Amino acid sequence: MKILITHDLTPQQLEQVRLTARGHLIVYTQERDLALNEAKDTDIALLGSFAREILELATNLKWAHIPWAGIDSVLEPIRKSPATITCGKGVFDAPMADHVFALLLALTRQIQTFVRYQIAGIWKREIPNAQLTDLWGKTMGIVGLGSIGREVAKRALSFGMRVLAVKRQPAAISEEPVDGLFLGYEGLRLMLPECDVVVITAALTPQTRYLLARNELASMKKGSILINVARGGIIDENALVELLQLGHIAGAGLDVFEDEPLSHDSPLWRMPNVIITPHVGGVSERTRQRVFERFLENLRKFLSGEPLIGVVDKEAGY
Repeated sequence: MKILITHDLTPQQLEQVRLTARGHLIVYTQERDLALNEAKDTDIALLGSFAREILELATNLKWAHIPWAGIDSVLEPIRKSPATITCGKGVFDAPMADHVFALLLALTRQIQTFVRYQIAGIWKREIPNAQLTDLWGKTMGIVGLGSIGREVAKRALSFGMRVLAVKRQPAAISEEPVDGLFLGYEGLRLMLPECDVVVITAALTPQTRYLLARNELASMKKGSILINVARGGIIDENALVELLQLGHIAGAGLDVFEDEPLSHDSPLWRMPNVIITPHVGGVSERTRQRVFERFLENLRKFLSGEPLIGVVDKEAGY
């Protein structure tokens, strides 16, 4: 079998792949023309660069691994591909959940304001139009209770929060670490008015695009906080700006945006009640190794005929 790799690997990692796949041809390249030519008869692919084009050309493909968790950018060719597709579901859970709370605590403790004071050399305890608050006893609503959402829920419970969630499918309900669960996204409007904090961890699919449109955002409790570490396209960004300006939504921590990088013209940059990070929620010093370990584990399983980890549900879109 031929294994095509366009994801960046260290020499040591590439050697581990060679040792695992003894007897199989390995092509490692980040040159577009070579990658697309080799894709035509490849059996296995670890995709980084040129993922969409390779999926479209690799008609002999049996299995492909996509290192990242969100596959919305390549969903169309994934659905058309005859291959089994796996992705990085579960690999980024810990740093993503940490990032949610980094944004949330910064907003509730007004860290962004105090950093501005620090830069200006000002000792000031008062914060115009805002106040310090704590999380104990507050209600968090999680939109999309996948592996990242569950990690967020565990952390929220340890902060003494009441945790609600909306989940597309009812599988494994009894195992969910939440105080209340709404099934199906039609339950979103029932959950949102109860929440002091709303965290978005759902995958972006045709069904979740603009899931939080203006009516949904307006149904959030006045003074609540919104955190989005999933995909920008799940939120109506213009409506969010409006509701932040009106003070209906007290603050937002945003790691993702519909168009990235975020336009310099976006009013979100200049809002004192918004914290922006540049799509780094899943990044940590251990991410690269975790991504590789997932592929290597699945490679061993594929060559042994065992079930793979993180298989993409092509119909669901994640």
